[in-house]
Amino acid sequence: MASRRFTSLIRSVRRAEAVAKASEGELAALRQKEKLPWNQLSNTEKGELYRASYGNTRKELLAKHESSDTPQVLLGVGIGLAASFLMFKGLQMLADPGPATLADEWVNAEKEHAKDTKANPLHEH
Repeated sequence: MASRRFTSLIRSVRRAEAVAKASEGELAALRQKEKLPWNQLSNTEKGELYRASYGNTRKELLAKHESSDTPQVLLGVGIGLAASFLMFKGLQMLADPGPATLADEWVNAEKEHAKDTKANPLHEH
């Protein structure tokens, strides 16, 4: 897909160079007219000056590239998410274990102590 875009870009540059070489004399005359007030120029002359300065319009460039970038974007996002997930899991494996108070033994002992002392969080003893 990228090679197709590259070759179309090369073709358009070569085409623009060929047109520029063929009409350098006409273009020089138009450049002289360009210095005059623009209301004295015809629409075709204005169009030729625009083409000489900017080449294709945005609409023409978009029409050339009918294919979308959606598959490439989705592939990039998928690769990014996969890399992020792998980094997360790798760091998780390297991390220290959690605090001792989160261990199952500690939690069960805490629950037993609460039952033995008849602890009630809503009422005082």
